[in-house]
Amino acid sequence: MSEISLQSNRRLTMAITELDIGGAEKAFVRIAQGLKRLDWDVRVISLREDGPLSESLRDSGIAVTALNAGGFLDVRAIWRMRRELKRYPADVLLTFLHQANIAGRIAGRLAGVKRIICGIRVADRRLSVVLPERMTARLVDRYVAVSHTVADVHCSICGITSQLMSVIPNGVDIDAIRNTPAADRSTLGYGSNDRVILCVGRLSNQKSPLDVLRAFHELKNHWSNSGHPIRLLFVGEGPLRSELERQVSERSLCDVVQISGWRSDVWSLMKAADVFVLASRWEGLPNVVLEAMASGLPVVASAVDGCKELIEDGVTGRLFPAGDIQQLAQCLRETLDSSVEAEQRASVALRRIEADCRWENTIHQFHQLLLQTAPAAMP
Repeated sequence: MSEISLQSNRRLTMAITELDIGGAEKAFVRIAQGLKRLDWDVRVISLREDGPLSESLRDSGIAVTALNAGGFLDVRAIWRMRRELKRYPADVLLTFLHQANIAGRIAGRLAGVKRIICGIRVADRRLSVVLPERMTARLVDRYVAVSHTVADVHCSICGITSQLMSVIPNGVDIDAIRNTPAADRSTLGYGSNDRVILCVGRLSNQKSPLDVLRAFHELKNHWSNSGHPIRLLFVGEGPLRSELERQVSERSLCDVVQISGWRSDVWSLMKAADVFVLASRWEGLPNVVLEAMASGLPVVASAVDGCKELIEDGVTGRLFPAGDIQQLAQCLRETLDSSVEAEQRASVALRRIEADCRWENTIHQFHQLLLQTAPAAMP
């Protein structure tokens, strides 16, 4: 039997809560596509609907099944996943995100999957997450965390031995970002003299876009005599959009704040902006910060979990305590005021990203982990 036909017997099912646009979801897709190229027979299960990212998976020759289940309490996800795993047996089941992790480990054992690996993308300390994690931990063969901080916190709060945990950071499309041209500011209504603050992410409580708006309002009050108008651009959708729009109007910021929804040209926007801001209350290893750093864009981010691994305050970016509006505004002001220093930090960040954070490395590490974890009888 040829080597290729042997490799095609590596049956991998990957499951995720949903395939909507998001950092974890986009990383999941890149990993699935990369493993497919390494001759894993990859199938994907989405607990909820297909989602917009399903198409790119199918275009890569990866079968996608949507279970159309609801939220975490919808136990139909377990039985529907079990049925799918019985229909298409897998040597290894790799799951991403909390609901898929819990449903996957139960369904996988019921279906007789020999090896189950759970991907931990954030250090979620909520009791509603910790309890089911603890209760089902014995069903997991291996965990893989997106950062060392996430790994340490998850092991600590969920009672998991560190010997069961691996760390594989996300990658970033460095070459593609380098070759992406900057967006034309005039198409956004910005002048060459404007200072543009870019915030990309889901408009949700986790990402704290309202904190960004409040800090911008504070910053604007101290910026009127600078000679450089400041602008704030939100890229993303989510449950806080209507509240964000209401506060933009209430604070009379409609002429300087835009909420664009999701856009496909985020890298171009990064190339055209002056500073990137992320105010999240928790993060694993945020892709959007990696992309901003790879774009050469100065970054201001909250000092939470994965952000602290990516950013060395004052060296590769600026960090502020999550929820501290005054400190966020101060970091933004200092970054815009001291453009030379900000550009120097961005250059250091770019060099570090180029050395350590390529997708090829991430996919190779997943490939090796799967080979080490897979049943011994598998080719």
